[in-house]
Amino acid sequence: MTGDATKVFILDGDVIRTGLNKDLGFSAEARTENIRRISEVSKLFNMAGVIVFVAFISPYQKDRNFAKTLHKEAGLKFFECHISASLEVCEGRDVKGLYKKARAGVIPVFTGISDPYDVPEACELEVSTGTQTLQESTEFVLKHMHEQGVIAKKSAPRVFQSLVREPTAAEAEEFASLPFIDIDVHQAQYLQTIGDGWAFPLKRFMNETELLESMHMKTVTDEHGERHLLSVPITQHVTDEQKQALAGHKKVAIKCTTVSLHVLAVINEPVFFENRKEEICARTFGTLSAKHPKAETIFAQGNWLISGKSMDFVKRIHFDDGMDKYRFTPY
Repeated sequence: MTGDATKVFILDGDVIRTGLNKDLGFSAEARTENIRRISEVSKLFNMAGVIVFVAFISPYQKDRNFAKTLHKEAGLKFFECHISASLEVCEGRDVKGLYKKARAGVIPVFTGISDPYDVPEACELEVSTGTQTLQESTEFVLKHMHEQGVIAKKSAPRVFQSLVREPTAAEAEEFASLPFIDIDVHQAQYLQTIGDGWAFPLKRFMNETELLESMHMKTVTDEHGERHLLSVPITQHVTDEQKQALAGHKKVAIKCTTVSLHVLAVINEPVFFENRKEEICARTFGTLSAKHPKAETIFAQGNWLISGKSMDFVKRIHFDDGMDKYRFTPY
């Protein structure tokens, strides 16, 4: 779970009794207060966006109901989990030697031996650790958390469909008549990176907001507000003359005549913004030296960057360099 950058915390009963609840004993009243306090702590953690595992012995159903109600009234998810095992299994484990002490009378009030335990009336999850292996129990809990939307497999591979779509005859005729930018092979590789889905969530050359986020945060935010790692600016530059010629057009085509005379993509509702070359180089590569190969390329670019409301990718690029068969799409 933590591998997906999920905030997770375990509130362990033994640990809490050495600090927050160290003044409490094991009478029925003290046990109720023990659960009341930790329920409030769990609620605060959960309100802060943390997934909380409350590993407490809570023998009374009324106390568990209190904890559930407290979370539900705050609009928080709460799942009562019964970690189920027979008394024989628990005594057989006895990792702390407590059952042995309880049997010997050293511990006078002990749940399951000399103090009652209310079996959950309607728990959301019953984990039968007496019959399941540790791995089986873990997978059982995680499966439930996935099904309830508590966690998502963010580290799982994302399969993103190619953005390249064959235009209709009418579209192809329209695109062929558009003013176009003739990009070099280097930029054509960036175009292919976006079109084939490798630059997810980008679906166009970066606009100014996306460029700033990439430079400063090394991420790009998608349409749902989720941020994705993307530390390399993927932009398209134009010269002063190109900007002047393209201004006012609703659509601008992109070609790379070095490899193809066909229109490769179309920028819809184009916008222009300053190509802040020094800032891009300093933020991205930590240098302004033209000896850096990428910085050298950026300093040779035009003074403006172009993006748009959207882009249509109409033809997959083939470089005819003997490597096309190795250039796979993500799907």
